[in-house]
Amino acid sequence: MKRFRDKIISFINSEKEAPFLLAFICGFTPMIFHYANNYWSVNSWLHLGYFTLSFLGTSFLICLSIYYSFNNTIAIKKHVSHALLVLVLLFAFLFLWYTFFMNFNRGMALFCVVSVLGYFLWRNPRKNYKKIVVFFFAFSSLSFFRTVIHMYEDVKPDYWLRQSDDIENVQFKSFPNVYMIQPDGYVAQSTMEKSPYNYQNDLFDWLRNNEFKVYDNFRSNYPASLTSNASLFNMKHHKFADMIFPEIEMANARESITTSNAVANIFKNNGYETYFIAEDEYFQQNKKQEVFDYYNIAIDDFPLNSKGDDTVKDVLADLKLVMHDSDNPKFFFVEKLLPHHVGFYKTDESVVQERDRYIERIKEVNLWLKTTIKYITEHDENSIIIILADHGGWVGLKSFNHLFSARESELITSTFSNISAIKWNGNLIKNYDTALRTNVNIFRVLFSALSENPKYLESLEDDSSYNLRLNSLGIKRVKKLIDGEGRIIQ
Repeated sequence: MKRFRDKIISFINSEKEAPFLLAFICGFTPMIFHYANNYWSVNSWLHLGYFTLSFLGTSFLICLSIYYSFNNTIAIKKHVSHALLVLVLLFAFLFLWYTFFMNFNRGMALFCVVSVLGYFLWRNPRKNYKKIVVFFFAFSSLSFFRTVIHMYEDVKPDYWLRQSDDIENVQFKSFPNVYMIQPDGYVAQSTMEKSPYNYQNDLFDWLRNNEFKVYDNFRSNYPASLTSNASLFNMKHHKFADMIFPEIEMANARESITTSNAVANIFKNNGYETYFIAEDEYFQQNKKQEVFDYYNIAIDDFPLNSKGDDTVKDVLADLKLVMHDSDNPKFFFVEKLLPHHVGFYKTDESVVQERDRYIERIKEVNLWLKTTIKYITEHDENSIIIILADHGGWVGLKSFNHLFSARESELITSTFSNISAIKWNGNLIKNYDTALRTNVNIFRVLFSALSENPKYLESLEDDSSYNLRLNSLGIKRVKKLIDGEGRIIQ
């Protein structure tokens, strides 16, 4: 440690400028910070090249251009250290403002602080800008450590994907078109009618009157879209994929949905064409999509710096375009981003307001669901239609951290309860769905029915539901909150 400390002191006290090191740290710090916080949506070689060029390339271009301009101009050469100090202070302001202070008033306060700091550092610019460079190296080491952990989680084997039987070789005996419609965050009827929702919803009776079997008291196994759909499309529990520091944005969740998954492969092995129709590019952010035959959002439709909602599609219109592409049997996954989960505010009044907004979105999506189901029924009358939400509506939660700390039974139910209704159209074999109560098993039951083979029901996954829990140190750990029998575990 002493040798390391001496080298740092020697670097700071050296009379030499360090323009290359300055250029590197001004590009590397925001780049590695972005990777550490968004790794699972940017973990592709395409993103690496883009961000290297954007962050490092831009930083080197600006820093070295200014350095050589000052250094090669006699009249201002003596001020080259001041120029580098201004550059690093400007970088510090922009990075901190964009990362932590994205608010006009806070930004102005930060600008004043940086300006005052610059005033005190002005008398010894060479030594002081090097101190700031050292500080940002130390800051970046934390992000680098997190990124290395993510890289390990990225490349380690995902053993959870292995099936416990040979269901991936299942052979269907009937081949109806299958439509899975996913209204985001739509809770089950029993939950909708109780606190904190307290809403009498006519959709469930409408579904029953239109030959749907409504599975009440149904729930998801995970609390959010990525984790829930990763489990759904692979018919397996992942328990957040054995992450070292588990997060709601799970390791390789997008890959297990849009790049390779058991459900799409099984359909394709049975001669089906597979269609992934989403309202935005959130599931496809890392641009690795390939397992489905058709995506309504192509890789080139959204930018590399996507926030997950840069491209918004009319999913019913997109569905209509491809429903009759060929005579082959088809599987459609159609995601509708309504009613969605609530926003988060830390007052009881806002919780009530968010509940009211959620109910208004329920009314909106109900009209959309009825229109979509009527269209499918009219144009594909022998199909199977599955209405299945990815998770609950989160009504009653006060903050994002409350999602990981709530212990009230009604809030846990609000997190996991989801709508599940299936129009089987004569394809359900009696008693095959007796044990169907959570998302993880819905495709296994479907494939058992289409193959008329009950052996696949012998390997149903446990119906437990899992979330992350914050410990006293603020670190998240995986916790079973609902057991296989539906009992909430405190």
